[in-house]
Amino acid sequence: MRYRATRPRRLWPYALAIMAVSGLGAALGAYWLYRTDDRVYFRVEEFRSRLYSALNPQPDMLPTVAVAQTFPTPTGAALPVSGAVLDERTGEDADASRTPAATAGAGSSAPPATETPDVTATPAASPTPLPAQVTLTGFRHEYQKFNNCGPASLAINLSYWGWSGNQDDTAAFLKPNQDDKNVSPIEIYDYLKRNGYEAYIRVNGDVETLKRFLASGYPVLVEKGFWCEPGEKRCNDWFGHYSVFNGYDDSKKLFILQDTFRGPNLKLTYDDVIQNWRAFNFVYLVIYPDTPEHDARVEALLGPDVDLQRNYQAALTRARQEATTLTGEDAAFAWFNVGTTLHYLQDYAGAAAAFDQARAIGLPYRMLWYQFGPYRAYFFTGRYQDVIDLATFAIQSTPKPGLEEAFYWRGLAYEAIGQADKAVEDYRAALAQNPSDAQAREALARLGLSP
Repeated sequence: MRYRATRPRRLWPYALAIMAVSGLGAALGAYWLYRTDDRVYFRVEEFRSRLYSALNPQPDMLPTVAVAQTFPTPTGAALPVSGAVLDERTGEDADASRTPAATAGAGSSAPPATETPDVTATPAASPTPLPAQVTLTGFRHEYQKFNNCGPASLAINLSYWGWSGNQDDTAAFLKPNQDDKNVSPIEIYDYLKRNGYEAYIRVNGDVETLKRFLASGYPVLVEKGFWCEPGEKRCNDWFGHYSVFNGYDDSKKLFILQDTFRGPNLKLTYDDVIQNWRAFNFVYLVIYPDTPEHDARVEALLGPDVDLQRNYQAALTRARQEATTLTGEDAAFAWFNVGTTLHYLQDYAGAAAAFDQARAIGLPYRMLWYQFGPYRAYFFTGRYQDVIDLATFAIQSTPKPGLEEAFYWRGLAYEAIGQADKAVEDYRAALAQNPSDAQAREALARLGLSP
């Protein structure tokens, strides 16, 4: 009997299939870690940022002013108007059409309409001496996820008032795009109003301001500058950063903070707080349950600063004094504060000149991730090329911009000089970054286009 020789089976197709399935599984697992593990996400983004910087070198400072090219300022109804009625509670434009999700920064340009309470300047709080030491308790601390200090800090602040949510809840409204670089005070305010809370946003805070509110049982949410320590993990260079202030100690001249990056009960000296706070015009938010009793109490604690114009005038006086006495980066921040306050007061020419001074001294390249006053000041003085240059710099400073404000303002500048195609491209880019950006959506509608 003859037997047919058996051919050996070809195993390589099975091996390839196993390798393909394993590779796909590994890729899916890596992507899952990237999206769910903040440490992995940060390392990937840090590597991407370093690679991007190596291939696209960027200066460490904002570009200085080139030869100014000025065009006539817009006068038609098609483009934004420069006048504004400021909301007494938030300090933002009360008649602007922009939705909350699209506003940003202490230098924000066109915030949403909010209810304007009837307020008058009231006497300062009782002259009773403040206690030498105060520590508010009852906070539920949580460490921030990647680039999430605003939502995390707000969650901590609200936990003091019995709120049970966390940073995922606040971020879902405040920054649904994880790459969004900033949450502004006005965005926080809108979230609060939707959830049964109230707040005052003011600038020109100081040590005594913080102590006065803390001594009366009100934690204070502060946006300030933040320098990373040498070798500090998941951190490099300078950022804007929120922290919740919950105590102080006069004997040691220390504030106590619930910090989402460096941990609970962080201690900072009074001097360090002031120096870092300067980068944001000493802005602060006092948050509380929306009741008449709390409202009256907070207004009394604000004293003269309950009057928005007085608050801005005091901030302007302070910023001008600091701009002429400080040096280096502190002077640059002081000049920026002059510009920010003047732009709120609608002196756009004065604001533009102050921003020029700040840029000449040198500002961190991430400054326009958080504050957008220069865009507005330059736009309403006809300096459209400055708007385009600064917005382009901000967009190119990171591989994943998340800066819908930069795209929007650059689009406005392009539209103002007649480059409608580029304007449309930028408006659509702004909406891609933030689908809730009503101004970009309205800009497209103004041109007869859909998103």
